[in-house]
Amino acid sequence: MKTNQTNIEKLANKSFVVKLTISQDKIAKTHQEILKSIQADFESKGFRKGKAPMDVVEKELSFEKLFEEVASKVISQEYAQVIKDNNLKPIIQPQVKFNKQPTDFKTDWEIEITACELPEINLDKNYLDKIKKINTDSKITDENQKTDEIVKSLLDSAKVDLPEILIESDLQHQLSNLVNQAQQAGISVSQYLESQKTNIDDYRKNLEKKITQEWTINLSIQKIAQDEKIEVSETEIKEVTDKNPALLQNINMVNYILTQQKVFDFLKK
Repeated sequence: MKTNQTNIEKLANKSFVVKLTISQDKIAKTHQEILKSIQADFESKGFRKGKAPMDVVEKELSFEKLFEEVASKVISQEYAQVIKDNNLKPIIQPQVKFNKQPTDFKTDWEIEITACELPEINLDKNYLDKIKKINTDSKITDENQKTDEIVKSLLDSAKVDLPEILIESDLQHQLSNLVNQAQQAGISVSQYLESQKTNIDDYRKNLEKKITQEWTINLSIQKIAQDEKIEVSETEIKEVTDKNPALLQNINMVNYILTQQKVFDFLKK
């Protein structure tokens, strides 16, 4: 049996591209497995449930449906193995591209899978001195204003190369939310944007800027917490989830919010 071939290109911004050739043997094997699973519940005129021959089952299925199921299974299996073998820690769903769109299950598939790990961030060595000046500025008396100034200072002090695929992933997610919200309100996206006195291009640019700033701040908070050994205890998490048990469904979010609070408390001292 032919083996699959893999080549991985890792970029400095923590994105990576997996170039994968999936062998015809692997594809054919997965193709038969999918057909058998469909055959078990398949009903067709002249045959009892689950008794139709494989060629009849395949003939009555659309190629697009069968291809989607075979591709989903074989690519997810191969990608998971590559991730495991190379100790990669992707943080987003991968983008998959066929170098040549297959028209059957009888040839090797050449694909590219792009994803990214958590980006690395660096803070200016004097960032704490800049924040101390904010804390001692007599003109800043409001806590919210102080927080805003600290956030601006962190954005100025941070150096990070965010992968394009990471920004695009968040962007598409938020644009999908925009479409859903507009549909629920019974209006088109264009009508919503007009009500906000903007257009899709400007909305997209502002969204990209917002996503970039959010990632920069989140990564800065994570780095400060790591450098300053700021941790959240299980007891602190339990105190929050006891008051709101629904948050047990998202412990990571609770941990991040508490970490964020502790980091800002540290920065405001």
